[in-house]
Amino acid sequence: MTTGALELLLDRCGDRLTLIDIGARWGAHERWLPLARVAEILCFEPDPEECRRLEAATPPNVRYLPIGLSDANEERDLFVTLEPACSSNFEPIPELHEHYPGLTIIRRIKKTTMSCRRLDDVLMEQGVGPVAAMKLDTQGSELSIMKGGKRALAKCALVDIEVEFNPIYRRQPLFCDVDRFLRDHGFVLWRFENLVHYPTESLPSAQAAMLIAGDPGPPAMAQAPNGQLYWAQAQYVRAEYPRTGAERMEPGEAIVPAILAAVYGWWDLALELVRKTGDVDLLKRLRASLTPEL
Repeated sequence: MTTGALELLLDRCGDRLTLIDIGARWGAHERWLPLARVAEILCFEPDPEECRRLEAATPPNVRYLPIGLSDANEERDLFVTLEPACSSNFEPIPELHEHYPGLTIIRRIKKTTMSCRRLDDVLMEQGVGPVAAMKLDTQGSELSIMKGGKRALAKCALVDIEVEFNPIYRRQPLFCDVDRFLRDHGFVLWRFENLVHYPTESLPSAQAAMLIAGDPGPPAMAQAPNGQLYWAQAQYVRAEYPRTGAERMEPGEAIVPAILAAVYGWWDLALELVRKTGDVDLLKRLRASLTPEL
């Protein structure tokens, strides 16, 4: 992240932003912490004890709610796992924790229930207005949470979400289901932040080549451990933001997503959003502040 360029964008932000972090077991999303001067972060973590621990040392712009979320206000199964962060409304697949060393942490410890609420209902009760960005990491229940938060999603600029390509939990939605839902609600995939593979045997010296391409510069080959692809963190933006989307946008529509793009390091998208506003002076100043680091 380039601090000077980010400050230029923050100076144009006239509203206080609301960012929603769902599945905040270890604290608010680190990507968003540089936005303290313009953003309130509302975190959902259904474990009350973890919420109390986090609240004791939280910045003033971060708040935690010990509330579970889903697409309905009802009781849902909760499968508690060896690693509490892997607990889910969906049952872990036994063959995975039995045969994949990296997935022993999803071994089921007990089954209980949890009370769930619809995100839209909770936000309305809390008096929360438009949501600028949403992060979800809830071990397979992300799609049901978004279905219960369609009102919040309607004004959202960015969705940062964990997705599974192969199931880790029984009957959980997969990437194809999440991707279809988000595209149907006006989003496009911008980037995968990681690609996580699990092998049935731990073979530290076994590596497989993976091509990573981007401009400028030649494609790079990364050496990744063996294993089948299971999950990633995917980031979606509204379809009108890339060059293939809207040709023009009002500053009030473009500056917030440009700020969010900046904290993720997506300066090409941030510049494109500013270009859409027609603010030539800001575009020049941003380019000048970024040039030394290109």
